[in-house]
Amino acid sequence: MTDRPLLTEVCATTEPGDLEDNGSANEVTVAMPRVHKFGGTSVDGSERLKALAAIIRDQDDRSVVVVSAMAGVSNELSGLVDAATIKGDAASPDPSAILAALRQRHLDALYEIVEGEAGRASVAARIDEIFDSAIQLLSEGPAGEAGRFGDQLMAIGEDLVVELTVVALRAEGVPAAVLDAREIVWTNSDFGAAVPDFESIRKLVPGSILPLVEEGLVPVVQGFIGSEPGGTTTTLGRGGSDFTATLLAAALGSPEVVLWTDVDGIHSADPGLVGESRVVSDVGSEEAVELSYFGARVVHPAAAKHVIASDLPLRVKNSFAPERPGTLIHSDRGVAATFAAVAHKTDVALIRVRAFPTALAYGFLARVFGVLGRHGVPVDLVATSHSSTAFTVDRDEDLSEVRRALSVFSEVDVLKDVATVTVVGRGMLREPGMDALVFWSVEKTPVYLISQASDVSISFVVDEAEAPELVRRLHLSLIELKEGAQEEEPSKEVAASKQGGRR
Repeated sequence: MTDRPLLTEVCATTEPGDLEDNGSANEVTVAMPRVHKFGGTSVDGSERLKALAAIIRDQDDRSVVVVSAMAGVSNELSGLVDAATIKGDAASPDPSAILAALRQRHLDALYEIVEGEAGRASVAARIDEIFDSAIQLLSEGPAGEAGRFGDQLMAIGEDLVVELTVVALRAEGVPAAVLDAREIVWTNSDFGAAVPDFESIRKLVPGSILPLVEEGLVPVVQGFIGSEPGGTTTTLGRGGSDFTATLLAAALGSPEVVLWTDVDGIHSADPGLVGESRVVSDVGSEEAVELSYFGARVVHPAAAKHVIASDLPLRVKNSFAPERPGTLIHSDRGVAATFAAVAHKTDVALIRVRAFPTALAYGFLARVFGVLGRHGVPVDLVATSHSSTAFTVDRDEDLSEVRRALSVFSEVDVLKDVATVTVVGRGMLREPGMDALVFWSVEKTPVYLISQASDVSISFVVDEAEAPELVRRLHLSLIELKEGAQEEEPSKEVAASKQGGRR
């Protein structure tokens, strides 16, 4: 793989402002395209790809499409990576059988989208080329560079879907072209969770995308992947296609990002737990970040954060029911205080650390979080005192080394049968009485930890068995009953106006 060219060598002079109307008859006016990202279930086979094409065909404005791998493909590829790197045995599971099945799955989709061998030949050849590269990669193995190896293999899911998306769009009468994400999403070399080079992306994207749009083409870009300075494929971490879409949209100055999923939007609670949950019509960007971290996996946390940084509207919609309005994620400025949703996570562990009685309290917390930092353990919720702290981590984390290091200077207790329940809304710190309503609903539930570090959320750590009932109780008291009361107010005003005449 050759090094990437210098930015000045590849960056066209086209900027978003260059294509705006400045009054000259010779200038081309191109409205900034809307970025549409389609997730795994929305590209899973020929019927879903045809539905994608119909959605883009029916758009009133110009479009850029970002796609994920088909549903389940990334998991299959991840299994191959693990077999080749962790276990050191690329033959278990059998890579040839898995790759053959994946190849056939994508060829089947192609044959169902395009009639006639002539129309299929070039794309079928490209699919074969992608799988030949994967077979070669597996035969060579990681060669001591597991991260680099893993990212190259994981990227083939998106590489396959961009090819199928383009033919599906063309079959629907929509001119389209593949734009390789590696050319415009430049990152550092942190394989597996690469950090985007925001400045380079801002300069590269308009010059690559806008000329295609000006030609009447829909650019189709792989989500999730990019390239590091040496030109090697990188990935943004699982779920990173959302992040790709927001990166492109921010660089273009797009009016909106649309994330197409298999749900109607962000729900006020898990519909599997709360039958009365509803789709939230709009939610602030800071609330969306909290929801993405604490259970509502509709939007990737990195994408939600980028919405805040770029002040970019983002809409979540259902590709299976595109006529439904979905959820709009927007700036929080000037929005009234209200409760939005109740989220929960069950894949967490609670670690409680208490300094030895003979130890000095000074520097205790620094030592605790120093241990976590050295072992690369991310923390979600934290509560502290002068000589003790409690925090939550992912339950799947290997905590043996962390526990051993903490035990040198403290008593350590780990609880794994716990869950977090988080109330998300606006104005919880600034609006008198909002937090009181939350605590009133929680008073019957034993709580291990309470965390409220922002104006948009309050979180509780409880026994996992208690979480479903607590979610239902909070949703009833904070959202269902409150909405019912709000609906009654107009009726009272109407009745008063009828009795006393028009005011």
